[in-house]
Amino acid sequence: MKVFSKGTFDCDVAVLSDAVLREKIEQLEKAPDISHITGLKLLRSYKTHYRIKVITDGSSYRIGAVIRGNTIWLVHFLSRKKIYQRFP
Repeated sequence: MKVFSKGTFDCDVAVLSDAVLREKIEQLEKAPDISHITGLKLLRSYKTHYRIKVITDGSSYRIGAVIRGNTIWLVHFLSRKKIYQRFP
């Protein structure tokens, strides 16, 4: 799949640099379709907005993503308590 990141995602990632996040992004790139992505869940009342769960050492984060066809736009990367305040 094609993976693009928005500026807000890049700013959120600058705060936390973790190997688990890099592995998750590699998984997104290698996945042939969305059924092969672990931790993916469609947000209620939306058709293209998803959250992707990322668990690091003792912390739980979410990636806010928009998926259309074979393209993924990474919009936000925040803790599980803050993601739903800013995304979508």
